[in-house]
Amino acid sequence: MKTALFIRFAALALLIALPSAVDAARLGRVCGGIAGLQCSSRGQFCQFKPGSCGRADQSGSCAFRPTICNKIFKPVCGCDGKTYGNDCERRAAGASKAQDGKCPS
Repeated sequence: MKTALFIRFAALALLIALPSAVDAARLGRVCGGIAGLQCSSRGQFCQFKPGSCGRADQSGSCAFRPTICNKIFKPVCGCDGKTYGNDCERRAAGASKAQDGKCPS
């Protein structure tokens, strides 16, 4: 009896914690481009190749925004012109990577 209850509880916890099938299906899908394809609004963003920033209707791929990042300082410049403490913080903000290091002033 206790084992069955534990299994049901564990299954419910997994269903809540995992992204929905629709969101998971969009992960890694093409976004941006001339058609302006969007990612799921639930914790995803369109990540372009480093340095391209989606210019000239380039396409990217849908990526998840992390919710927890470490505090290791290794600055990166986002395509939004902001310098982030590390790459995880940049992805959490939903910005593509312009370059490693601080953004030019």
